[in-house]
Amino acid sequence: MVFLRHLSSNRKWLIWILALIMLVAMISITLQKNDVFRAIENPILTFLSPIQKALSTAGFSIKEKIEFIPQIFQLKEENEALKKQVAELQRYKQNLLEYQRENEDLRKLLGLKEKNLQFDLETAEVIGRDSDDWFNIILIDKGKNQGIEKDMAVITNDGLVGCIISATANTSKVMLITDERSAVSAMLQRTRDNGIVRGSINEVQKGYLEMDFLSKDANIAKGDIVISSGLGGIIPKGIVVGEIVEAQKESHQLTQYAIIKPAADLLKLEWVFVVKSEKGAAQ
Repeated sequence: MVFLRHLSSNRKWLIWILALIMLVAMISITLQKNDVFRAIENPILTFLSPIQKALSTAGFSIKEKIEFIPQIFQLKEENEALKKQVAELQRYKQNLLEYQRENEDLRKLLGLKEKNLQFDLETAEVIGRDSDDWFNIILIDKGKNQGIEKDMAVITNDGLVGCIISATANTSKVMLITDERSAVSAMLQRTRDNGIVRGSINEVQKGYLEMDFLSKDANIAKGDIVISSGLGGIIPKGIVVGEIVEAQKESHQLTQYAIIKPAADLLKLEWVFVVKSEKGAAQ
């Protein structure tokens, strides 16, 4: 048993010695460049060449990808920075457009104020609207402190909006002419025929006006302009109310009525004028 252990131990040393001898022999053959080495060198190199080429290509590819990783992070940072700049420029653009629109509105209002020198006008901003569709009410940011009182007319550069129905210190409620409770004395600008303009009660014609009590002989044509007549003492004379889109005779044939499209865009009101008084009128 001891002999076998000794033989196994010597065999391990023998393997190491043989491996060392073979290594020395290969080095010797390589240095001498003899015919045997040359005979096996070319086939080996030929066999290993594609593998070496593939490993080299893969190495370059991996190197390029590793070098590109920092660039990816840099590009991502630049992309985020550009996105922020674009968003900021977009906000500036929106603000500029809003300022331009407001400036244009104020210029129109100024032009209207200069145009209507016979009226003492108070500029007001629309700050609210009644949520109930049954009544057409808006809230403006001027009130008694600015000389606003009940029954004063409210207009825009396009035409009549309505009248004040109540006022607090710094706000007022305006009933639009499309409200079913509204009634305005008016006349056809072309023929001077008189009638009463009210908010339409017809659901199909919601947002339009009806002009009643027109004479059966009145010459009414589509496109005729309707203006306030000044009768009743609330709405001053000569303010544009709207344009006739349809005219019909009443069933009893004694009068006619017309459907009117309001001159002012009552759904997009932002700025209005309150007609405080006519200049030169008795206070």
